[in-house]
Amino acid sequence: MKSLHTSLNTNDWQLHHLDIAYAVVLIPLLLIIKLPMLIFMLFVLTLLVLKKDKLNSSKSSIFIMLSTTVLGILAIFISLYGTFDFAGLSRLKLFLELLIYMLIFAVSLQRLKREVNFYLLLSPLFFLAFSLFFFTSVTMLGYVIFEIFIFLWLILSQVMRSSFKESLRMAGIMFAFSIPSVVILFIFFPRISFDHATYGFKGDVEHRMGHDGTMFLDNTALLVPSEKIVMEVSFDKEIPASDKLYFRGSILYTDKKDHWEKLPQFLSKPLTISYNTKGSIHYRVTLYPTNKKWLYQLDMPLSKPQIDNKKVAMSSDFVTTAQEDIKETLHYEGYSFVNYSLVGEMNNITQVFALNVDKNANLKSWDIADKIVKDSPLAEDRIKKVIELFKNSGLTYTLKPKALDLNNSTDSFLFDTKRGYCVHFASSFANLSRMVGVPSRVITGYRGNRGNSLKNYLIVKEKDAHAWVELLIKGHWVRYDATTLASHMDADTQSLLNQKNDNKQSAINMYFMYVKYQIDTWILNYSYIRQMQLLDKAEKNPWFIAKFIGSILLIILFSYILIARFRTPLCHDKLICLISPLIEKLKDNGFNRKDEETMHKFLQRYIELNPENIEIKNIDIIYEQIRYADDNSPKLLEELKKNIDIVIKKIY
Repeated sequence: MKSLHTSLNTNDWQLHHLDIAYAVVLIPLLLIIKLPMLIFMLFVLTLLVLKKDKLNSSKSSIFIMLSTTVLGILAIFISLYGTFDFAGLSRLKLFLELLIYMLIFAVSLQRLKREVNFYLLLSPLFFLAFSLFFFTSVTMLGYVIFEIFIFLWLILSQVMRSSFKESLRMAGIMFAFSIPSVVILFIFFPRISFDHATYGFKGDVEHRMGHDGTMFLDNTALLVPSEKIVMEVSFDKEIPASDKLYFRGSILYTDKKDHWEKLPQFLSKPLTISYNTKGSIHYRVTLYPTNKKWLYQLDMPLSKPQIDNKKVAMSSDFVTTAQEDIKETLHYEGYSFVNYSLVGEMNNITQVFALNVDKNANLKSWDIADKIVKDSPLAEDRIKKVIELFKNSGLTYTLKPKALDLNNSTDSFLFDTKRGYCVHFASSFANLSRMVGVPSRVITGYRGNRGNSLKNYLIVKEKDAHAWVELLIKGHWVRYDATTLASHMDADTQSLLNQKNDNKQSAINMYFMYVKYQIDTWILNYSYIRQMQLLDKAEKNPWFIAKFIGSILLIILFSYILIARFRTPLCHDKLICLISPLIEKLKDNGFNRKDEETMHKFLQRYIELNPENIEIKNIDIIYEQIRYADDNSPKLLEELKKNIDIVIKKIY
């Protein structure tokens, strides 16, 4: 009977630990599990809590198991109803979801039997692996580390059969021991990259706004005052000045009255365009899904980025696009020139598009343009007068402009409404430049804001979407940002664009995003390519090697501190904690305390061998007085400690 009782206790102990493990690993998966399966899980949980006694009855057990089986199969069917076909199962995400449901179903039946087997012990690891397929984020990274620690603690608790705190202490020691090894193995043996795979291993993602080769002039064009992050950019060196943070998107040549378009496809072949440069900068981009093809690089990109499993092209106008719409987060490197002179030699057809403007529309602007042409024979002088016109027109930058007369959009903006945002400024400036004989084109993209930066890290948001103009002057394409010519900004727009939390909260958010980006870049997306980049940087930069070695040493030191902290035994008895150093010292000298030997007998045995040691006698007397006479006076405790210190020094 005693053996059976012990066996039952052991089984309950294991089930208790398994319940904790399942509770921990199932938390992330609750976000993807459909309602019928959640109801099934709640039903099983209710049985485990309320039906313990009934499960011991054979009839009740059979009925409950049959009911659970039927309900589980029904829950799986309803959860996947409508997608449960051959086409659906060919998608990895749905297939993994089916595996999770089947695993939950099997584990539930096994758990109701209240028997521990290898299958039940191994299943938490499968759930952990499945969660990694659906969630790839910094939050999940932290939670996985927490899960692994809990698993380690549960295993040690099962093996040691010790108190909660003691097993937790041992788990901390082992976890701390593993940190340096894990870091070194991670650096030199990066995880397998699935970038080349055609399947996902990723959950659903939220798409951001992106450019599509058009720019509308109505009240929705580029009007996205949203805080959603489109890109995160990390520069090797200092972030360029604000007037250099233009990320090129679409290049538009054709004014269709209500919108602008890019060149026709047959004219998109490479032209004879090059640029003179004054040094390049290197940066890394994390681009979030836009459901468009455009890849954004800082003006002026040196080359197209290399992205695994993505065909990338760069046009003669230095516009970079992927072959397919961007539906997942991309990571790529860029090399750009922020100080450049873009030399342009256009063929005749392209030049026609760059000068094309409707002569039957915007008659007021044409009158002014004719006068400018007569008074100024040089292109640069004509543009100076166009700039003066914009500055003197009292234009207001606003995100709530009045509707333009789209048949005469330039006149309507400059002389009627005088209110608009970047698309209205860019369109009118480009048209007026063409009227005075200067080829022009409109560029849409993003203008970075250094207010959203920390160190060499820059966030580009949807509200940073922008439009500007490039003019061909003396054979060089020159950027002009017409919005800088606005006389003022209305109060509502100023308030909307600057709508932020208090400075302290904003700084906290910025530091959080910076840390998250570094983790995303160097941990979640660390691969063989990243490893090669590190080795290349180490080869070229000895100081980087020194910092790397210093970081490893700091990690080892941190682990040592943790180990030293956890190795200190947890004392639940103040008197035992006080005398433990003496016991350890005697043990080091070959005098061990026997199993189930009282402290008094242990000390008396030592006194018999060492009768001259008066301090040991004092320790025995004081210990007995404190333990059994319940005399815990500070003076007596101090006397005990003093005698212990003397004995330890003598033994040493």
